[in-house]
Amino acid sequence: MYLSKNYKVLMILSRVKKHLNITMRRINHKQRLEDMRATGNSTLLKVVDCLLKAEANDFSPEDQAAFDRVESYRNQLLGSTEIVDFKVFGSDDTETISNVCKAATSPKIWARLIYALASEFEAKKVLEIGTNLGVSGSYLLEALRHNSDSQLVTMEGMPRYVEISRNQFKAITNEDRFEVIEGKYEDTFDDMIDRHQDFDLLFIDGNHQKGPTLEYYEKLLKVSTRPSVWIFDDIYWTNGMKEAWDIIRQNPETSYSIDLYKTGLVVVDPSVSVPKHFALHLAY
Repeated sequence: MYLSKNYKVLMILSRVKKHLNITMRRINHKQRLEDMRATGNSTLLKVVDCLLKAEANDFSPEDQAAFDRVESYRNQLLGSTEIVDFKVFGSDDTETISNVCKAATSPKIWARLIYALASEFEAKKVLEIGTNLGVSGSYLLEALRHNSDSQLVTMEGMPRYVEISRNQFKAITNEDRFEVIEGKYEDTFDDMIDRHQDFDLLFIDGNHQKGPTLEYYEKLLKVSTRPSVWIFDDIYWTNGMKEAWDIIRQNPETSYSIDLYKTGLVVVDPSVSVPKHFALHLAY
């Protein structure tokens, strides 16, 4: 494909801007963490602890054993030559499970962060929009393993992904501890929130478009607990996602936002009178 000279220059400038942004975040990393601690908010302090744990991989031997189990599952997926199609979305494209796993599952350090948040907050009702092949869901279920009152609700539009993930989840815990909702999000989302309430940890990673992302946040605010912690993936994926992230940050119910460049974290806590926003960098 021919790319004009001006387009190439814009691409280079965009990459330079990105890396300068990240460099400045890393330079100010320690100070931003101190600023977060200075709020004294107990929920935000736990988020800081989770960020530091994930960054240093500072977990117990039991946690590390859980990671090894999930990474063994990931390796099985990476070795799979099974071909899946996307006819359910009206596409004739096909792809191997291996390539889907490489491209779409949460990298280790981000999966550790998700695990740390679920574990640290002793989450009881977790929502994941975007099950994919069940790698991040496996990390969540491993984190919830010892919390008998907990449940994971996860949503996926690809029937084969649902089947693969459900089988993996059954190997981790009892079926009453999770629900995999199959179907396009526009067909299943409203029914899901009619049936499920009181989410305290929410991982939004299914539809990387501005409109649906904002719809999820606005509707899920009505059925989430207070305080609650939210994870939005790929917030810089497109201009639309950047706009959605900025609107989410400015929402009156957003108490704290933490921009990690790839992922954004939100704390919703009515005890916070002055919202604050932070920018850090965890990993590429």
